[in-house]
Amino acid sequence: AVVSTQSTGKFINRNAYIYTAFKGAAFCTSCKKVFALLLSNVVRVGVINCVGAFVLFMGKFLVVMVTGMIGYFMMQKDTELYYWAIPVLIASIFAFAVAHTFFSVYEIGIDAIFICFAEDETINDGTPGREYYMSKNLMEWVDNSGEALKNLKRKKKQHRTLKYY
Repeated sequence: AVVSTQSTGKFINRNAYIYTAFKGAAFCTSCKKVFALLLSNVVRVGVINCVGAFVLFMGKFLVVMVTGMIGYFMMQKDTELYYWAIPVLIASIFAFAVAHTFFSVYEIGIDAIFICFAEDETINDGTPGREYYMSKNLMEWVDNSGEALKNLKRKKKQHRTLKYY
């Protein structure tokens, strides 16, 4: 329970800082606004976080694997080196640390874009004089992601009902 509360607090805290940065509001006001904003878009938050976490994990994994493979091939050429695994492992650990740092910046960027998207959707409705500021591609991608999640849930529910027959 403590870990869940702590991670939820960090999530709200990070998003409140993002909201404070683009609105210029006080931190407590931003906490309240961003909490309501994320709560009203809970399905989209789940989709964005799941897809984003997967893509960022794959990016980190790719960086570590490429670094390990390059290190392995470089160490194989050295005939005087008997134990190549330790230097490759150390290089891979450093590669993970650097990749994690860089991809954390992208993660905050994804969160900032989503908060701006949700705020734009809350304030504007697409009518003349209140047009959306977001691009059409972003709007379509977020809507398609939500539909994909709904279809996945529906398929799982159908699979469970078919399983019992």
